[in-house]
Amino acid sequence: MPEQSVSLSTPDGHQIRVHTFEPTEPDATLVIAHGMAEHSGRYTELARWLANRDIAVFIYDHRGHGSACHGEDLGHYADDQGWQKVTSDLARVIQWARERYPDTPLALLGHSMGSFIAQSYAQNHAHRQEAGIDRLILSATNRIQRAQLQASKAFIGTIAACYGKRHRSNAVAKMTFGKFNSLFRPNRTDYDWLSRDEQQVDRYATDPLCGFQCTTGLWLDFIGGMLSIDPRQWRKDLPVRLISGDCDPVGEMGKGIRQHYKNLQQAGIADVTLSLFPGGRHEMLNETNAAEVWQTLYQSLPGVSAPPENT
Repeated sequence: MPEQSVSLSTPDGHQIRVHTFEPTEPDATLVIAHGMAEHSGRYTELARWLANRDIAVFIYDHRGHGSACHGEDLGHYADDQGWQKVTSDLARVIQWARERYPDTPLALLGHSMGSFIAQSYAQNHAHRQEAGIDRLILSATNRIQRAQLQASKAFIGTIAACYGKRHRSNAVAKMTFGKFNSLFRPNRTDYDWLSRDEQQVDRYATDPLCGFQCTTGLWLDFIGGMLSIDPRQWRKDLPVRLISGDCDPVGEMGKGIRQHYKNLQQAGIADVTLSLFPGGRHEMLNETNAAEVWQTLYQSLPGVSAPPENT
């Protein structure tokens, strides 16, 4: 099963690093958009597992993330139009994957931050034939809480106005990742909220490409991007699968992700399914029951089998 890394050029000169895992005759193609303050390499084991089951997998690093990103650029999308650039990068990867396997159904998996980038993509790009997707899979996502997001945007905007868009704010870190972790006191690490699997948490904690603070500019881009998401503008025939743990702070400990499921149905999306795992935290793909979650993901892919029932 060949593995390789390639670089895709963008109109502004950025190079997107894509890691590929390609079986000889894939049944489906999966593009993965990772989360905030992590990188594509964390999905290698999953990609190999899927490739051994005849799924072609393409994982790429967002701007401001990954081993090719250094210094002040780590944790920063761009100085201007950051959200448009990260969603356009995803469009570039999907178009490239489509060109490699034009007759193979393609699914898009977005995790956490990547889930919102994926939703923005579904809204603004997936109507085009060359960039279409056959299924959208969202891991560790949440509903769009507009009032809360607007308040956060105003707060972070004030900090950015004082210190610049490349400033890294301890206050912002405390109100996001710090707040998430406080729900699991007494804390063993700063990252207990990610998983019940202590080995996975320690791997994250010791990875120099994980857990870094992102800039106020990235946060403003990210929040602005989330506020632009409106499922009523999506393709109604796009199957959507939600995968989450009911102890994920991003999903409001199950409350928010359940509401997102209802919101998608109310928006007219014809095929929406939810797998909500009891006790699971933020990274279900790295949880103590990861084998079960990986199997759920595999069965959710187009061309493999019908998605399992809501759980």
